[in-house]
Amino acid sequence: MDLINTAEQLIIYSRYIGQQIMITSLLNNQITIGTLTGIKQNGIQINVDHVSRWIPLTDNFKVCEIKLLLKPLKKLTPAITAIANSLPVQAFITPYYQQLGFDMPVFIAPGHSCNCQYVHELGLADYRSPADILQQRALLLAFESA
Repeated sequence: MDLINTAEQLIIYSRYIGQQIMITSLLNNQITIGTLTGIKQNGIQINVDHVSRWIPLTDNFKVCEIKLLLKPLKKLTPAITAIANSLPVQAFITPYYQQLGFDMPVFIAPGHSCNCQYVHELGLADYRSPADILQQRALLLAFESA
């Protein structure tokens, strides 16, 4: 993930407002799952249990790991594909898939080395469900305490 800076991460996150997001604290390893609700020049806003909070992002100091909870394209159904193909302009297909929470290739800037990579490949997404994440976390904590 060192290939992209904070501003570029924010470009990617801005395309997925409304999607679930996982925040892992690097201070205490606590996991929080919420909904991405906003973007500003130096952070993201998430909503957790009807409480909104801003998570600051900088290139110099990292206090948490942020991952969008997305679905791989292989989970597209024929019904979703049919709707996408019926959209009036082909350019609407990618935003439609992003709105539904599917991982799509990114475009950051002309000539950028991360163009055409999926969000997951950049380390900014996880394909697990919130239930799977919390279950694996509980198993890991149980194993560590044994």
